[in-house]
Amino acid sequence: MTTLIPVIAGLGLAVAITSPGSVVTMIVLLSMSSPLRRAIAFICGWVLAIGVLALLMIFVLHGQDFSSKHTTPSRTASIVEIVLGALITVGSARLYRRPKTAKGPESPPKWLDRVERVHWSLCIVAGAVMLSYALSLAAIAEILKANVSTVAASIAAVVFAATSIVTIAAPVVVVVAAPRRSNEVLASWRAWLVANSRSIALIALMVIGVILIVRGAYDLAA
Repeated sequence: MTTLIPVIAGLGLAVAITSPGSVVTMIVLLSMSSPLRRAIAFICGWVLAIGVLALLMIFVLHGQDFSSKHTTPSRTASIVEIVLGALITVGSARLYRRPKTAKGPESPPKWLDRVERVHWSLCIVAGAVMLSYALSLAAIAEILKANVSTVAASIAAVVFAATSIVTIAAPVVVVVAAPRRSNEVLASWRAWLVANSRSIALIALMVIGVILIVRGAYDLAA
């Protein structure tokens, strides 16, 4: 458990850092009508998606024999990590090689133009859809391979959820803490994200993907 929490927290922060598009989405939502409701609904959808994965892990997969690296469930989890790492690495590398003018992950989705005309509660769906499922599944695989108790697995899932929302929750904190300056601050954040975050996020994803491949391959070979 002492080694699991730092790994899971790291994966949660990886989700946060490599989700600039979600941060830009939050900034756009905060410029619409019912801004806080839309932003909080988005975060709730994000956390709800993680909760569904955690429930699947605890009530369906937890309890299987992950105690040895040579058992079928443990080897399957390692293979899943390798596959996810390969998908992340290849996908981010291909995006990185595209011209800088191409649409990157930091660009606000086109559907945001229509969001203001729909009920704020639909932002829950948007949050669930925009979660990084590849890294989330990698975190689930790490928790399962640790073969910890149900309580410890639940705590690890909470840690992952809490660390993954650090960046998307930051704009909400700005609006609540400094409402008068929030427009100026969020506008500068959005400009910086659009200008700089694409390369940072993609390079980080490539590094994370390679780490997942190495971890999974090491466990298979052990």
